[in-house]
Amino acid sequence: MTEGVPPPSSSSRSRTTPATSGLTAAAWNRRSHADRARGLPHWPQWLRAIPTAKRPNVLMRLFAALFLLLPGSALVVSTHRHAHAALTSAVLLFVVAHAVLHALSAWRSTTARTLPAALRNMDTHAAWMMLASAWVPLVIHRVHAQPTSTLAAAGLVIGTLCQLCSLRMTSDRLRSALLVLGSALQFVAVALVIAMEVT
Repeated sequence: MTEGVPPPSSSSRSRTTPATSGLTAAAWNRRSHADRARGLPHWPQWLRAIPTAKRPNVLMRLFAALFLLLPGSALVVSTHRHAHAALTSAVLLFVVAHAVLHALSAWRSTTARTLPAALRNMDTHAAWMMLASAWVPLVIHRVHAQPTSTLAAAGLVIGTLCQLCSLRMTSDRLRSALLVLGSALQFVAVALVIAMEVT
C-alpha cells in the first residue's frame, strides 16, 4: 500500500458520476437514433433506405394503394357480373385512380429523381381527382333511378370532406392520413352502392 496518498473521498467520486452517466446517456441516445434511422433489422432494404421522416407517409400510401387494388379488383369483377357496363367502368375508374395516385405519392417520396411535370401535377391535385372519381359510381347509380343507401352517401360525403381538408394541410403526414382515410371511406361507400345494385 502506498503511503502518503489519501484514498479518494466520496465527494470526488460523486462529482465524476454525473459526467460519466451523461456521456453514457448521450452515447445511448445517439445509438438509438441511428438505429431508428436505419430501421429494424428484418425490414427489407428498400424500406430501410427511405428517410425516417418520409417513412410513415410512404407506408400509409402503400397500404392505401394495396387496399384499393386487392379488394378493389374483386369489387370490379363483382360489378361486371351483376351490374351494367357503365357502372363497371365507373368502379374501375375509381379503383385505378385512387390506387395509382397513392402509389405515385409513395414513389415520389422515395425517389431522388425529378418527376415529369405531368406526374407532379397529378400528385398535387390528387385530392380533386380522387374526389371526382369517387362520385362517378353514385351518379351513374342514381341515373338509373336506383335507391341509394344513406350510409353510402354519408361515407362519400365524409370522404370528400377529408380530401378537401387535405388541401389546406401543410404537414405531409397529416395530408397523407386524410387522403388515405378518405379513400377508405369512399371505397366502403362504393361497395355499398354496388350492393344496392346487386340486390
